[in-house]
Order: sequence, then C-alpha cells, then structure tokens
Amino acid sequence: MASLEDVFKTNTYILGPAVSRFEHNFAERMKVKHAIGVNSGTDALLLTLHALGLQPGDEVIVPAFGFVATADVVPRIGATLVFVDVNQDFTIDVEAVKAAVTERTRVIIPVHLFGRACDIEPLVQISAEHGIHLLEDCCQATGAAIGGRPVGSFGIAGCFSFYPTKNLGGFGDGGMVTTNNDELAARLRLYRDHGRDADGVFHEIGYNSRLDSVQAALLDVKLPSLDEDNADRIANAAFYQETLNPEVFALPSLAPEGSHVYNLYTVRHSQRDQLRNFLKERLVDTAIYYRRPLHLEPCFQYLGYVEGHFPVAEQMAREVLSIPIAPGLTRKELDEVAHAMDLFAKTYSTTAG
Repeated sequence: MASLEDVFKTNTYILGPAVSRFEHNFAERMKVKHAIGVNSGTDALLLTLHALGLQPGDEVIVPAFGFVATADVVPRIGATLVFVDVNQDFTIDVEAVKAAVTERTRVIIPVHLFGRACDIEPLVQISAEHGIHLLEDCCQATGAAIGGRPVGSFGIAGCFSFYPTKNLGGFGDGGMVTTNNDELAARLRLYRDHGRDADGVFHEIGYNSRLDSVQAALLDVKLPSLDEDNADRIANAAFYQETLNPEVFALPSLAPEGSHVYNLYTVRHSQRDQLRNFLKERLVDTAIYYRRPLHLEPCFQYLGYVEGHFPVAEQMAREVLSIPIAPGLTRKELDEVAHAMDLFAKTYSTTAG
C-alpha cells in the first residue's frame, strides 16, 4: 500500500505528513476548518474539555445512558458531572437538559449514540442562550448528518473515535477533534503533544495523545468508502426494520434520512437475557451496550444518584440488545439472524399467550 510505504520511507511514525493529510481530508469531509488527530475518542473528549478551560465547580451535562468515556473525562479534569435522562431513541432528553442547566453549567455533551444523531438544533439554541459550550460526542456516528450537515460541526467541537468497530475504524486506537474555532484548534495541537509547539517550546502542561502515522495512513485510505459502508449499514438496518416483528421487539425508531448510520442496531426486549441466550444457541452473535446506566456504575456512586433517578436510561439498560449490522454482511447471514429472531418471537408469543 503506497500510503504505508510513504510512512516507512519517511520514518515519521508519530504525527507527520500522513497525519496532516488525513486531518485535512477528514476536515473537508466533515465540513469544518480544523481536524486534530489524537490517540483515542476518549482523549478527544478529555483534551477538548481541558482546552475549553473548565475549572473545579464547573458543571458538565451528560446523558445517563452510553459509554463510560463520555462521563469519566469530566471528573478527570476536576469538573462536576451532571447526568440527565435519555429519550426512547437513546439520545439525550432536551427537556431534561433545560431543567439541568444552572449558572455553573459550562458544557453540554450530547451523544449521537449507536449512530443516531440526536436532536441537535434545540441544544444549539440552549447553548447559545446560556453561553454554554456544546461538545458533540460523535464517536459512534462518523458520517451521520442532520439536514446534510455532518455531526461534529454544530457545537464548539466534535469528538470522534477510530476504534476498530466504529463506522470509520482503524487497526488500533485513534481519535479526532473537529472544530471551526482557531484558538481551540491551536490549544488542542499543543495539548496532544505535551504542550509543545513546532519549535519545541513547552507552553502548557499537556498530554501524550498523538495519532500515529500508520493509523492515519490506513484511515485516510478508508475515508473515501465511509459513505458506501454507512449505506450498507443503513440497508442492513432497513432489512431488519421490514423483517423483525415490532410487536415483540422494540426496534430503533425511524430517523430522518442520513441521520442514523447504525454503528449498532439495537433492539429492546423485556426478556433480553433470554433472547440473547436463544440467539447464542443459534450461533448469532449479540452484544449488550450498555448493561448499566452510567449513574448506577460504581465509579459514579459518589455523586449520590440512585435507582429511579433516570427511569428511561434504566429501562434501556435492562432491555437493549445489539444484533449484527456491519457492512459486508450477506443476505444469507441477515436472513439467519432474522429467522432466529422470528423463532424467538413465535416462542415468546406462545409462552406469553
């Protein structure tokens, strides 16, 4: 592969031309001025919160259902984590956000979860009205758009992950921050490399969070096929929507065209564990994202939340099950998944009747 050969010839394995080229191409694809490559999606969130200048006592609003990284970066910089509930489509509840805003709120982090773009426009308005930063977690939604505008371009910044299972996945860890803010982009470039500028001067206490050149070169090769891969995911999801029984399984709610790129296809069922075991016996791989709502994870116990605080998030955690959706699945494989689901539906209907 020519792009990898270029990396090996230059002996520049951290940052360097391959990273700069990928950053440029990613920024163009996401219709933003800047894209800053970092070590992971988690670091994208962490470095951005740091670069926004959060201080102890500042509050950050985060949905109570999702991956832990969205939340655990907040206490790591000394800020106060504020959870809110989610909607039935798994994304942050806008009305809950409105109720949670205080004079200490500095950042809202909506998550485009499972590939589904959240209702971003009201959040943009809330942020503008209160002088709050909107930081989009796009780690599971690379390529999703709202009205033709890519996620990651609505807030002060967008954070992306290139973990291998993501819509644009690498062969290891990697992440990116997108922004139209020149000052923020400059700070992020410092922070990712120990606070060091191009002349080797250390201006800030920074991090070791640099995207390596091999990952960047490989991701740059894959970037042109992102839309095609997402179209494959969307087609697989459409097959499930048409085939699975909505009276037995709670299927993902319909989304405007282009606003759901199905990093995961997640159904819900009140007997989730029974369903998962049934599918496992029929050699259908599944996964649970996520088994606990964030406010009930032991690491956040100090915040004082208890069961009942966020009922929708708690219901999601009891019921969610993700079934195969990746691009490249054959019709035969999709049929096998749907057939197994149908067998369970018939069994469930019989036992429930």
